[in-house]
Amino acid sequence: MAKTKAPEKLPPAPKVAPPRAQTKVAPAKATAKVAPVKATAKVAFPKATAKVAFPKKAQPPTHAEFAARLPAPVGKRFEMLRSFLTKRGASEDFFYYGPRTGWACRYLIQDQSLCSILLSAGHLIGIVALDTRAQARVAWNELSDVGKRARKVAHGTPSLLWMDVPLDATGAADFKALIKAKVATS
Repeated sequence: MAKTKAPEKLPPAPKVAPPRAQTKVAPAKATAKVAPVKATAKVAFPKATAKVAFPKKAQPPTHAEFAARLPAPVGKRFEMLRSFLTKRGASEDFFYYGPRTGWACRYLIQDQSLCSILLSAGHLIGIVALDTRAQARVAWNELSDVGKRARKVAHGTPSLLWMDVPLDATGAADFKALIKAKVATS
């Protein structure tokens, strides 16, 4: 019979601590049964922060610069709202609301603020504060879905309600109705 050769012994491997990412962690024990989640077609993505149109306090925009940032249909709506407000006796100036909002067109009647129109991510937003007398004059049921949604998410107190109305599509008509109610009580 042929003799088999014994296998050679290898030197022992040096002991090295495992990397931290590979350390084992005991799995957590489930304490209650969880119902399976149904898959939906919608995926929630985080909202991108809107770029402020005119963020620098030292550089107020001109009316031409403000209007130049707007797409053509939105620019026409802005000009229509400007003429509506000036016909009501409002004077126009630019007001700096801070670095997160930037500059906006502010409309005043006898040094009393009527409303503001600002540019946020390429969209016009109308901001108006309504006291209780002005709120009583608004026909809330006649507003479009845009106006009703703006009322639902309005902030402030019941005695002074701050509404941010998107001026796209039907929002401009709703904004006009709010302004008419505020001017009537001034």
